[in-house]
Amino acid sequence: MTDDTIYATRPELYDAIYAWKDYRGEVIRLAELLGALGVRPGSSVLEAACGTGNHLQHLRHIYAVSGFDLNAGMVAFARAKAPGAHLFAADMTRFAVAEPLDALLCLFSSIGYLLDEGSLRACAHAFAAAVRPGGALIVEPWLEPESWAVDRPFMTLHDKPELRIARVNTTGREGDIAVMDMHWLVGRKGFPVEHFVEHHRMWLCPRETMRAAFEEAGFTTRFEPDGLMKDRGLFLGVRR
Repeated sequence: MTDDTIYATRPELYDAIYAWKDYRGEVIRLAELLGALGVRPGSSVLEAACGTGNHLQHLRHIYAVSGFDLNAGMVAFARAKAPGAHLFAADMTRFAVAEPLDALLCLFSSIGYLLDEGSLRACAHAFAAAVRPGGALIVEPWLEPESWAVDRPFMTLHDKPELRIARVNTTGREGDIAVMDMHWLVGRKGFPVEHFVEHHRMWLCPRETMRAAFEEAGFTTRFEPDGLMKDRGLFLGVRR
């Protein structure tokens, strides 16, 4: 995803279309996993690709949180949900933190927007540089090649009196890249109906390729199939 998408220019639409997600429930699960990895309440936790801050708004009640996103518009929107947190715009393949953290999270398959092994390795090394030895990593991957089916239609709705959204897409594929053209219809009281189209490309990275990248960067990892969303699982790691 580039920095000129609707998600960048209209973060309120991203926030609304994913309002169905149980962010609080996901954070409860994340806290259990972090605890098992030795991360205690009050520890420093960074969320990479934090979006509009829906995980951070719950994580901040448990940890000392910070976060970043590629899109400055997302970061600005997230600040209202995580007051006091250090939030900044950055690329997950090349960012830096002032001092190593106790844990780093990268959720909702954001890592799928890295389209090749070189970008994945750069990201893994940036993550490793941001986490102290003994610190934790949790990454929610995108789908694997065998899990992706083409020519399937999907629709997501947001239906509130003040804002109604229908987002429709079909699935395509170019090699190991999942392709989605997402058509948005947005209706707001007092405004004409808006129509947007977004083109998304996400790498269908084999699980072993992703695990190897994080191992090479300095994490001891394992795959947890019982993740936050169906068919995605989680990579859990400890910084060596």
